[in-house]
Formats: sequence, structure tokens, C-alpha cells
Amino acid sequence: MKWYDSVKVKLLGFFIVISIVFLSAMIITFYFIRENNLQQNATTATTLATTDILNYIQNTQIKAEEIVLTLASVAKEEFGNKTIEQAVISSILSTDKQNSINIVSGGTWFEPYALHKDKKDYMLFFNRNKQKEFSLIKGYNAINYRDMKFYTLATETDNNTAAWTNVYIDPVTHISMITVVSPIYKNNTFIGVATLDIKINGHTKSWNSINSQNMYLMMTDKKGNIIGKSKNLNEHMNKTNIYELNQSGLSKIIQQIKPVLTHNIKDEYNNSNVLSKIFFIENDPVFLAKSVIAVYHFKDTHWNIIIGIPKDKVLTQSNQTFKTVLTVIVILTLIATILGYILLQKLFAAPIESINDQIKENLLQDGQQYKLLTCKDKGEIGLLVENLNSRSITLKETQAREAKEIKKRLDSEKILLQQSKMAAMGEMMDAVAHQWKQPLNALSMYSDIIKSDFKDGLVDQKYIEQFKDDMQVQIDHMVDTLDEFRTFFRSNKEDEMFSLLSIIHSVLFLTKDDLLRHRITINIEQKDHIDIDGSSNEFKHLILNIINNAKDAFNDNKIEKRKITIRLINDDKGKRIEIEDNAGGIPEHIIADIFKANVTSKEEGKGTGIGLYMSTQIATKHSAILSVKNQNDGACFTVTFA
Repeated sequence: MKWYDSVKVKLLGFFIVISIVFLSAMIITFYFIRENNLQQNATTATTLATTDILNYIQNTQIKAEEIVLTLASVAKEEFGNKTIEQAVISSILSTDKQNSINIVSGGTWFEPYALHKDKKDYMLFFNRNKQKEFSLIKGYNAINYRDMKFYTLATETDNNTAAWTNVYIDPVTHISMITVVSPIYKNNTFIGVATLDIKINGHTKSWNSINSQNMYLMMTDKKGNIIGKSKNLNEHMNKTNIYELNQSGLSKIIQQIKPVLTHNIKDEYNNSNVLSKIFFIENDPVFLAKSVIAVYHFKDTHWNIIIGIPKDKVLTQSNQTFKTVLTVIVILTLIATILGYILLQKLFAAPIESINDQIKENLLQDGQQYKLLTCKDKGEIGLLVENLNSRSITLKETQAREAKEIKKRLDSEKILLQQSKMAAMGEMMDAVAHQWKQPLNALSMYSDIIKSDFKDGLVDQKYIEQFKDDMQVQIDHMVDTLDEFRTFFRSNKEDEMFSLLSIIHSVLFLTKDDLLRHRITINIEQKDHIDIDGSSNEFKHLILNIINNAKDAFNDNKIEKRKITIRLINDDKGKRIEIEDNAGGIPEHIIADIFKANVTSKEEGKGTGIGLYMSTQIATKHSAILSVKNQNDGACFTVTFA
């Protein structure tokens, strides 16, 4: 035995492999856990950092939309009463007394001739002054406000809903702002627009609490215009639009996160108004290190919040936990490997080695019997030894029983074979008797004829010669029949090559009178030449059994037009013989068992079920398979050669 075949070596190798696989799996698992934690930790960190600002933005959005919807409702109800409209609109705009949402202006704008048929322009626009009071501005009369973005946006908005513009500079107040608008409908007719303007640079006041050394934050509209940003971005951003940045660092980050900034696939919002995505940046120009970028995209307004956090800050706790756990796993794995090897060596390898030594020592010279094995193990190995001992005790008894069964089976097969031969012999003797009947009748007639012709003086030398030749023909026919009969039942001492076609002709020669008597027509189709190696006489029995079964089926089913077709086929599917009749077929309930001993389709007392069983045995001896199926109003037996 080679050293590497030893159980000890295999156990040691097994534990080494298991340890390596386990450690690798744990390292990979913890690596992915850490990466997953990175995603989770980054999401948590950015969520904590942006909770206040997100709440502020959403509250600002809600309040502003409520105000502009109120303006639209009042304008619809007080439509045409300018004095009431001015007072009510000013009062609504003043509801945000502390200017928590940075309202700088607002008002209502109407369609041409909506108020009066002779009045083209009509608007009420209020601006907040230094005293935080709203005053009416008339400067927009000189501007075609209906061509401005806020007005066209409202015309595309559904009734009782609000929409937001991108960042723009108001042409009258010259303030950078965004506007929330709502259409005004009266009696399902569009009559104007209500607006509320919010100053942009006021948003940065709510972000001043962000630690510029640990993170940065910016907010943009759909077009990339900067609504607000944290102080630590001032030196990195010299543009008011993030898509116009010329710094290589920030511009690359913007291009990477741009698909989220301009997102419009609603299915990814998961029933939320905000879509959030996490990105990992290799070289952040603000931190000059790896960072995590979180992007929040607002579905309704298409605003974007972008927050950056250093990756080390996110991974600090995860890295420490990863190192500690990995160290503990390595130590425990080494200890488990050593202890496991020692334990299995004592409990598993040692008992097996002891059993192997006993088997070698206890083997007697005759090699047939073993002494009983001993083992102290009380578990599966001990049970194995007990089973081996029981096996040794019963082996001899089993061998004796098997020998008796084999002898019994061989005797049964001999009896079956003999019964089959006797049945075939009876059939053939009946066929020979029918074939001899005609020649014997002819010979009897010849004796009467020669006697009569002799009295008439017709017998001369020529007559005698002709008479002799005629009698010899009948005698030769009887001798040929007898020789064929004797050959049919003669056992082949050795296998030989024989032609299947010649075997078929031999069987048909012996049975032709019997087939004629039963009005059976035999057709041989596709006379391909097929030679096989084996016993020709045994194979004759196979053909005869199938033909006799067909003959009995014709009689039992009272078939009028009786036909048997024999095909010899040698093609790409192999060599085979098909014997097909039109005798009605084999009953479906027994066709699966028709080749078993004592199974027959004939009435009780008319069949033994031996013929087809012996035919399968003959086919097997010739490396062939005998099968049957019902087709064309009869049965088709097929002998397929390997």
C-alpha cells in the first residue's frame, strides 16, 4: 500500500482541505458581509445626515403647494372682483410670517380677455419687501408673462394639482428662484395661473450645520441648476449648474450619477416619492480619498440631493469587526482541525486497521472460511463487524441454497425444453403424415394401374421404365420429407453460420401441407441475405412456434382470409425478422406477459404457454431479442439481432 492510500493520510488531508475551504468560505463570506454592510452603513449614514434637510425640503414643498392651491381656489371663487382678490392673495402669501419657506413673491395671472372681453392682460403679482410685507407690483404689464416657463408649465398641469419650475432669474425682481404653479379653472375652463416664488440661496442656511470635514451636500433641479450647497463645496464649484463644471474630479462624479439625477422610471420608486441610490467613488476631489455618494431624486419635482461621505468613516466599525472575527475564526479552525484528526484517528482509523489485520490473519489456507472478527467499538464499526461475522456464518448456507435453486431451475428448463420439443414433434409428425398421405395414395394407385394395364397387354419395357420413374418420384418425396424431419430434431453439437432464409424454407417445406390444409398463405418479403451464428435446428423451433401460434389463432378466431408475412430486413437499424399475421392479435391484458412461462392466449386445455417462452430462450442464445406488438388486425413478432 502506498503512503498516500493510508487512512491516516487521507484523514489528515481531509481536515486540511476542509480547513482551507472553511477559511476561504468564511473570508469570502465576511468580505461580502462587509461590502453589504458598506452599502447598508452608507445608506444609514447618508440617511441620518440628510433626514433634517429632506424633511425640510418635503415640508417646504407641501406648504408651498398648499399655498398656491389656495391661491388658485380663491382666484376661481373671487374671479373678476379685483379689490377682494388683492386683499385675499396678500393675506394668503402672508401666512408664512416667519418666511420659513423663503417666499419672495406670488400672485395670479389670467388668460387674455378672461376677466373682461376688452381687457387683454390681467395679473396680481406681489413681492416681499424688506419689512417682509407683500406689495403689488405692476412691472409685469410690460412683459408677456404668458410666454414664460412658469405660465406654460401651469397650462400643462392638471386642475387642483401643483408643479415646480427649474431655477431661473425673475426678469422684474432679478432674484434667483424656483416657482410652484397651479392652473386656475372656472366651470372647467382654464382662466389663469396661480404662482408662488421661493428664493434659492435661502436653502443653504439650513445646511450650515453639516460638518464640512466629514461630508458635503448639494441640491439641484432637473436641469442641474444648483439650488443650494454646503460651504465646503464653494471652492470646488465655480458654476451655478453642475453639468457645466470644468473641474475633472466633480464633473466625473456628476457624469457617473447623472442617470439617477435625470431618472424618470416610476417603477423603481417602490411607492415612494424619493428614489435613492448609493455610489462608490475611487478618488473624490473634495476628500482626496475614496468616498460614498448618496443621491436622492424627488419624483414629483425632479429635485436632487447629493451627499458625499468618506468611505473610511463608513467602514471604520466594519473593518474592526472583520479583523477581530477573522482572527478568532483562524484560531478556532486550527484547534478544531488538530482535535478532529486525533479524535477520528482513535475512533475511526484505528478500529478499521485492527479489523483489516484480523481478516488477513484469520484467512484459512483454503480461502473459503473465516474466523470470527473481534472489535471493542460499540457503534457503527462494531455493528459492521457483527454483520461481517453473520455474513461469514450464513455465506456457506446461502451458497448451498443457491446451488439447489440453480439445479432446480436447470431441471425445470430441461423439462420445459423437452415439453416444447415433444409439442413441436407432435406438430411435425402430423405434418409429415399429411405429406406422406399423397405419395402413399399414389403408390397404391400405381399398383392397381399396372395390374389393369398388364391384363390389357400394355406393359412393355418402356412402360416398366416409366412406371419405375413415377414411383421413384413419390418415394424420393417421402425420403426428403423424412430426412428433413430427422434433421429438424437433430441437436447441433457446435454452432455454425447458417442462412435465415434457408431455415425459413426448411420449416415451410415440412409444414406446407398442413398450411394448405388450414388455408394459410405464406408470403416472404424483402429477401435480404442474413447469416447468423448459432444452432440452425433450435432456430427452426423458434420459427415453427410462431407459425403454429398463428395457425391456432386463425382457427380460434375463425379468420377466413389467412395470411402470414415473413420479412427479412438488414438496414441501418440492424438485422431482424418480422413474422406478421392477420389472426386478430394478442389480447391486450396478456401481451406484456406473453413470453413468460405458462402464459397463453388460448383456451384452457388448448395451450401450455411453453412455445413462446422457449422461443425467447432460443433468441437470447443467438444474441437476439424477441418482441411482439399488435398491428394490421394481427400480431407482428420481431426477432432483432444485436
